Amino acid sequence: MDKKEEKIFTRYRITFPRIPWNKIRGNKKWGKLITIIAILAIAIIVLHLTLQAVSPIVEEQCKTMAKSIATKISNAEATAVMANYDYEDFCRVEKDEEGNITMISANMITINEVISDIPIRIQEELEKEENNTFDIKLR
Repeated sequence: MDKKEEKIFTRYRITFPRIPWNKIRGNKKWGKLITIIAILAIAIIVLHLTLQAVSPIVEEQCKTMAKSIATKISNAEATAVMANYDYEDFCRVEKDEEGNITMISANMITINEVISDIPIRIQEELEKEENNTFDIKLR
């Protein structure tokens, strides 16, 4: 068999130029400089890859925490606003002489006040400084 027939697969191999390490190591100034550059390059690459891996996790955690804070604030403010009102403030019940209910009508002025008051209070609470920060533990 020919040697050419024995080969099943061949590929082009990338060859890098030879660096004369013996000459570089002999010169202490260049050896230290190349070592420092190599360490910095490796550190930057590792930092970049770490940030790429951690970034989506931190983003999702931030979104989750923001939704949680917004939900807590909106529930608390809605409860605080509604504590100032009774059922009679929203609806007017009219009865006849026998005590039967003849009509129930909504008090739109009070309802509109509540509808406009709750979002304003939620926005004010969200703008407070202590609600704008939270911690994420990286373990």
